Amino acid sequence: MTSVTNRADIPLIPTPRLLRADGSIAVLAAIGCIGEGAAAAACDASGRLMRLIRRDLEACAGLRWRAGRGDVGECAIRLDVDAAMAAQSYRLDVGRRADGSASVVIVGGDADGLRYGVQTFRQLVRYAGPAVPVVHIEDAPVLPVRGYYLDVTRGRVPTPASLKALVDVLELHKYNQLQLYVEHTFRFDGLSQAWRGTGALDADDILELDEYCAKAGIELVPSISTFGHQYMALRTDRYAGLGEFPEQAGRPFSLIERMEHHTLNPLMDESLALAKRLIDQYAPLFRSRRFNICADETFDLGKGRSAAQARAVGVGTLYAGYLTELCSYLEERGLQPMMWADIAVGHPEALERLRDKAVLLNWQYEPDVDESRTALVASTGAAQYVCPAVHCWNALLPRIDTAWANISRMAAYGAAHRAEGILVTDWGDYGHVNDPVMSLPGLCYGAQCGWNGGGDCGQAAVDRAIDRLEYGVEGGFVEALRQASACTTFGWDDAVRYLELDMHVYDHADHRPVLNGDVAAFCDACVGSGPAERVADAADVRQERGRLLKAFAARVGDAGVRDAELMSVRERLGRLLGGMRGDRVRFGGSAMLAIEGVAAMNWAGWHLLRMHGIGGDTDGEGCAPSAEETAYRLEEWGEAMADAWRESSRESELRHVTDVVWALADEVRRSQVPA
Repeated sequence: MTSVTNRADIPLIPTPRLLRADGSIAVLAAIGCIGEGAAAAACDASGRLMRLIRRDLEACAGLRWRAGRGDVGECAIRLDVDAAMAAQSYRLDVGRRADGSASVVIVGGDADGLRYGVQTFRQLVRYAGPAVPVVHIEDAPVLPVRGYYLDVTRGRVPTPASLKALVDVLELHKYNQLQLYVEHTFRFDGLSQAWRGTGALDADDILELDEYCAKAGIELVPSISTFGHQYMALRTDRYAGLGEFPEQAGRPFSLIERMEHHTLNPLMDESLALAKRLIDQYAPLFRSRRFNICADETFDLGKGRSAAQARAVGVGTLYAGYLTELCSYLEERGLQPMMWADIAVGHPEALERLRDKAVLLNWQYEPDVDESRTALVASTGAAQYVCPAVHCWNALLPRIDTAWANISRMAAYGAAHRAEGILVTDWGDYGHVNDPVMSLPGLCYGAQCGWNGGGDCGQAAVDRAIDRLEYGVEGGFVEALRQASACTTFGWDDAVRYLELDMHVYDHADHRPVLNGDVAAFCDACVGSGPAERVADAADVRQERGRLLKAFAARVGDAGVRDAELMSVRERLGRLLGGMRGDRVRFGGSAMLAIEGVAAMNWAGWHLLRMHGIGGDTDGEGCAPSAEETAYRLEEWGEAMADAWRESSRESELRHVTDVVWALADEVRRSQVPA
C-alpha cells in the first residue's frame, strides 16, 4: 500500500497506510442505525463493536443511534467482513449522500480487521464530531503483534479501573497484546512475606482483566521473573538461601540495588522448583498460550555461589541450561515460552541453544540504536519481538524525542528483519514516580510505528494527532511536555542516587551515615567519573555525594535559567488546560503537577550544590527560593503527588517514593546549616 497525501490533515493514530480524502465532509444524522451483516455479526457476537460506535456517537457528537442486524441495507453505518481480504486488514469508506448525510461502510478481512476499522471510525468521530471527513481508507499492519508492556512491580500496582482504562486506549490505537511485569506483586502462595503491603494483584484481578482484554481483542500474556530480578523473594526467610549472594538478603531496602542483581542460583534444584511453582499458579488464570519467563539482567549469575561452575562451563552455558529446562516445562503444558534476549545475545552458546526454545524479546532503549542486534537474532532463525520504550522511567515528565527516536528505529528494524511483533515497554524502575498518563505520547508512538513498520510519516504529524485526539487541543500540548521535560536539571534519578549513597538514608531514626559501596560503584558507572574523582573511593558519605554532584554540576547549577523557562511552559499549559473538556482535564492537571515537582527538585539540587561548596557563582542567585521554602515546596508537591497516585494506583510502593521526597527535603534543610 502507498499512502496518499491529500488527507486534509485528518488526525489518526496509527496513520492508515492508504487514505484518500478530498477535504469534503458528510454529516451523521441525529438518529440512525448501525447494522452488522451476517459475517460481521458472527465476528462480533456480543455486539460490542456496535456499542462502541454508539457510545462515541453519543459522547462526542450528541447523536442517538440504534444497532441492528439482518437486513442492514438501509443502515447509514454498516459493518461487514470479506474473507478474501488479508488478516487484520480493513477498508473504511465514508461517503456523502445527495442530502449531505454520511454513509459509512467498514469491512474487515477478519474479526481483528473489522475491529481495527471500527477504531479508525471512532477516532474520526472523536475528532470531527458529527461532521466526519469523506474518506476512503485501506489499511493493514506491518507487524502482526503490537504489544504494550507495563511494569506493575517497581512502584505502582494500578487499580483494576486504571488497567481497564489502559486497555481501552490500547484498543483504540490497535494494539493486540498486553503484558504486566510481575516480580512479587501477585499473591503467590508461599510468598506472602514478599508481597505483603504492596497492594498485590490477586487471581480475581487477573481473571477480570483477562476477560476485559479478550473482549477488546487484546491478548493478555502472563509475564513473571523466574531467574533474575528476584529482589523481594530473595529477602524472605524461606527463599533467601536461593540467591547467588544469600548474605545480601538483609541489606536495607534500596531502589537502586533492587535493579542490579538478585539472581537465583541455578545449581540449586529448589530454584527451578520455585520458578515452576510460580508458573503453575499464574498460567491457569490466562487464556493466552504464551508465557514470558523474563530471565533478563541476571547480572550476578556465575559471580556468587555458582562461580566455580561458571568458570568450568561458562556463564552462557549455565544460563542456557537453566532456561532450557524451564522452557521444556512450559512446552509440556502447551505454553509457548517468551523471554528477554539481552543475556542470550551476549553469549553465542546460549543464543544457539535458546533460539528455537522461546520467542526472544529483543529490548534496546537507546535513541540512536542500530539494527545489529535485531539482525543477529534474525540470522539465527529465532522468532523475535523488537522492544523499545516509552522513556518515562525515573522522571516526572516524558523524554519525548528519545522515545520517538527509539521506537521508530526499533519498529523499522523489526519490519526489515520480519520480527513477529513489537512490545513497547513502560518501566517503573525507581518507584514509577511519573503519573501513568505521561506515557501516552510513547504509547501513541508505539501504535504508529508498530502498525506502519517505522516512523515514515514523521514525529511532528503524530504529535499533532496526539494533541487533537488525546488532549483535545489543536496543538501545543506535546510540545509543552517536551519543553518542560528539557528543563529538568536535578531529576528523580539524580535524587535517588544522591540519597542512597547513604545505606541507611530511609531510616528515620537517628543514625550515622554509612557508605553504600554498591550504589557508589553504580554511580561511577553512570557518570563516568575519572580515577581521581571516583565516587566509590570517597572517604565518607558527604564526600561521595559531593563527587556525584560535581559530575553534573553544570546542569544542576542551571536551575535559575531553567526555572524561568519552566514557568513559561506552565503558563502555556495553563492556557491549553482552559480549552480542555471532560476527562481530558486530568492530562493538563497531571502535567501542571509534574512541573511543580520538577521546579522544586531543580532548586533542591541547586541548594545541595551550595551545601557542598560546588559552583561558586552558581546561576540562580537572587531568584532562588530559600532552602526552607524549597523543602516546603517539595513536601507540598509530595503530598499532592501521593493524592494523585491513589486515584490510579493502589498504595503499592508509594511509601518508598515519598521516603525519597521527605529525605530530599530534610537534606535541603540541612544545606542551610554550615558544615
